Amino acid sequence: MNLFIVALIVIALGGLSSLMPKLPQRRESVIGNGLIVLGCIVGLVPAIQVLTGSPVPSLSLPWAVPGGEMKLAIDPLSALFLLLLFIVSGSAVTFGIPYFQRYAKEHSLKSVQLFLSSLILSMALLFTAQNAMLFLAAWEIMALSAFFLIIFEDHDEQVRKAGLLYLIMTHTGTLCLFVVFLLLGRAADSFSFSQMAGNAALLDVGAPVFLLALIAFGIKAGFMPLHIWLQEAHPAAPSPVSALMSGVVIKAGIYGLARVISFFPSFPAWWGVLLVMIGTISGILGVLWALAQHDVKRLLAYHSIENIGIIALGLGFGCLGLSLHHPVVGMLGLAGGLWHVLNHGLFKSLLFLGAGSVFHATGSRDMDHMGGLWKKMPGTGLCVLVGSVAICGLPPLNGFVSEWLIYNASFNLGLHYGSFYFLLGVPALALIGALAAACFTKAFGVQFLGSARTEAAAQAREGGPLMLIPMLLLAALCFWIGLFPGYFLPVMGRVTSVFSSATPEEFRDVTANQAGLLSVVSWLSLGIIGVIGLLALVRHLLLKNKPVDASATWGCGYTVVSSRMQYTSSSYAQFSTSLVRDLLAPEVHVENATGYFPSQGHFESHTPDTVLDRFLPWINAGIHGGLRRIQRLQQGRVQWYLAYVLIFLIGLLIWQFHGVSVAWNKLFLLEMTDSLRR
Repeated sequence: MNLFIVALIVIALGGLSSLMPKLPQRRESVIGNGLIVLGCIVGLVPAIQVLTGSPVPSLSLPWAVPGGEMKLAIDPLSALFLLLLFIVSGSAVTFGIPYFQRYAKEHSLKSVQLFLSSLILSMALLFTAQNAMLFLAAWEIMALSAFFLIIFEDHDEQVRKAGLLYLIMTHTGTLCLFVVFLLLGRAADSFSFSQMAGNAALLDVGAPVFLLALIAFGIKAGFMPLHIWLQEAHPAAPSPVSALMSGVVIKAGIYGLARVISFFPSFPAWWGVLLVMIGTISGILGVLWALAQHDVKRLLAYHSIENIGIIALGLGFGCLGLSLHHPVVGMLGLAGGLWHVLNHGLFKSLLFLGAGSVFHATGSRDMDHMGGLWKKMPGTGLCVLVGSVAICGLPPLNGFVSEWLIYNASFNLGLHYGSFYFLLGVPALALIGALAAACFTKAFGVQFLGSARTEAAAQAREGGPLMLIPMLLLAALCFWIGLFPGYFLPVMGRVTSVFSSATPEEFRDVTANQAGLLSVVSWLSLGIIGVIGLLALVRHLLLKNKPVDASATWGCGYTVVSSRMQYTSSSYAQFSTSLVRDLLAPEVHVENATGYFPSQGHFESHTPDTVLDRFLPWINAGIHGGLRRIQRLQQGRVQWYLAYVLIFLIGLLIWQFHGVSVAWNKLFLLEMTDSLRR
């Protein structure tokens, strides 16, 4: 635990260095961010130790808070989230050193450095807290740190609105958390997690705790329909912050839900069914709305909702397996869901950093303003391609292995308990995968293939080694996990042991054939990629010393070819989105070209979020109308207010008299009964 504390101290020093006076801004940024990255590297050591089977002693410190206890411990579940936190944070902070320099003339970068440090520290404390009070304190610091990072460009009204929406939603979740831990603490007679874990008394409050935890942690994770802050905050935040939020912050919701579930010695099957239903809805609707987006960061935000849905599917199958006393299904589901937490954190932060690199080069997030970036930014293009393949769940990358385990859990559940459980998840996973492939062929193709649509895209350049190296590291990790899943299966066995009595050895027996099969599929896929690469190399060598003519592609006889004739993000996705037009309800604005020689024509489409932009305003209008009617009671005259007080007192007297009369009646009946008995 000593190394973990050292890591926290170094990260804190990195944030506090922003308060040092008389240092040039660039030097201060390098020193402070360098300390944060160093702290993240040090913090990886205890996390890896626990995941590889070497326990780390807990730490207890005095804390004068009623019911509170400053106790930190790293179990395998905490270690998995710490591993993700420190990898993504180190990458995002390194990427941010050159990225934020574009803002140096207009903004002070001290706040970014300070709040990045506090965000990382709060999440590290959150994942290791062993007391409800400490957990809630870390949760609130995390929420406020993320808020100040989201509103970094607070001169923009949309950014301020996104920040306010995030703040409202996160504190709504916090209110639910107060009730969750109050119920748990009362049942366990302690706010200590060690007293809660496995306590049979918790079963009496299981249903309300689980439902409130779903709301509280579901808001943070982005479960539909509680997701409404997510697709607004991610585009508003700077790209390194978006990478950290999507990669880790929303996973804090998954961690909290998993931790609360782990407290219960048993739970009913409907918990698992509800999680699977939430996962199905979030996964399918998330990818559908992503498919309709033009803004690349908004597209990635909706894909975070989709992948959170996949994680919920895994957790749901795990809960179903354990509640039905089928440990194989339980371990496969939990392992797949929690492994996808790590995998999604890696490839989604990679994609957000890739979007940041493109924005840094072009100044735009609109995919229709890009095109042809592969030739200008080959390093970024390669990393985004790796992330795109990984997020689609295709081998040989890491997204495939975690989704494979979730598929296996669903197959085993259907095999032993009927087609109902099979139909709960497999069709949804298959549909999500197909739509994700369509979405990312659009996103990658429109940005990196074809020709430049704007002058900014034509002049784009790579952002430098400090922006490229973190992306290459994350891409390499996606490949490593996908090609060598056997190294991670024992790790996931230790993580799943937090939820059940099953040992890592039993998990190894269950997944004995999985590692070999996964490796074969991944290496075969890599072999196919290698053959394609070899053919491309042969072609290059054959044409190396020969003249090669280049010309525009055939334009159906149209001789004035321009970049406007390429597929746009809307036209590419038009067929897929048209199948669910009634659900998405896009807003289309068309100005048709008229005449033989039209001077102009215009087409624009926008797909609003159904919950945020249509459903909530309707509810808000109803509430506002009801409050306006109640407002009539506020007459502004003292006589009316005295009348209200009088009516209230009369009501109290009637209620009290009724209570007294009921008591007398009960007493009279008892006396009469006793008399008759005599």
